[in-house]
Amino acid sequence: MSEHPPNEVRGPGLGIVRHYAPEAEAYRDLWAPVLVRLARWLTDEIPLGSARRILDLGCGVGALLPHLRDASPEAVVVGLDRTQAMVALGPRAFPLLVGDAVRVPFQNRSFDAVVMAFMLFHLPDPTAGLAEARRILRQGGWIGLLTWGRERDSRARTRWIEELDAEGAAAFDEKLTWHELVDTPRKLKERLRAAGFANVNSRVKLFVERPSREEFIARGTILGSRRRRWESLPEKSRRALLGRAEQWMKEMSSEDFEEESEVIVTMGRAGT
Repeated sequence: MSEHPPNEVRGPGLGIVRHYAPEAEAYRDLWAPVLVRLARWLTDEIPLGSARRILDLGCGVGALLPHLRDASPEAVVVGLDRTQAMVALGPRAFPLLVGDAVRVPFQNRSFDAVVMAFMLFHLPDPTAGLAEARRILRQGGWIGLLTWGRERDSRARTRWIEELDAEGAAAFDEKLTWHELVDTPRKLKERLRAAGFANVNSRVKLFVERPSREEFIARGTILGSRRRRWESLPEKSRRALLGRAEQWMKEMSSEDFEEESEVIVTMGRAGT
């Protein structure tokens, strides 16, 4: 019996579904492996060994689920995500559900741990999502969060965006993320405490990546907001842009593809 019944996609969730559904397979192949490596910063620290029920809230394609099982072999590990197309690609060995992070279909105090890896910033009211996680956590249960902090774009990414602008690619104005609400340890600590968590610890780790030229082009054409801008171009403009990009990428070093991102690693315990 669930505390909240399943609900239709509405509000910001509808935009998120429209955004992620067309690129679910590309996300699984190109981006999920990157995020899973970062998620290990969290799963290696949060005490999961004695957990019996773990929820990956905002699980995407479920790439983190096997790692949560490794951390707690006896636990039932459940994945929930807003986007059906993502959930459909998840590993069949785990219970997978489609649902809303602020109205999850679980009873009060039904989980020992909740992990929210790179999803909290998709909620316009992150405190509401944290309060819902608190509701389904047993007393003393743990929550683990990963969010993005400050970022430094690579020279190559900046050039690619300039090329999209030059070709007249449509602007991507739909707001699907609220990074500014959860992009520092201080903000996360305040929100977790407001949602009823104690023993909150939050720190910044630096993620540095140099995608290959092939990975760079793939991410620029089939992932995220750059994909949507790319798809707005006529075929002739796409060919012209790729032709120019092939030339200037040859003149760039691997350092020109290097990007830096702060990752905020946060844990808290369900208080009284």
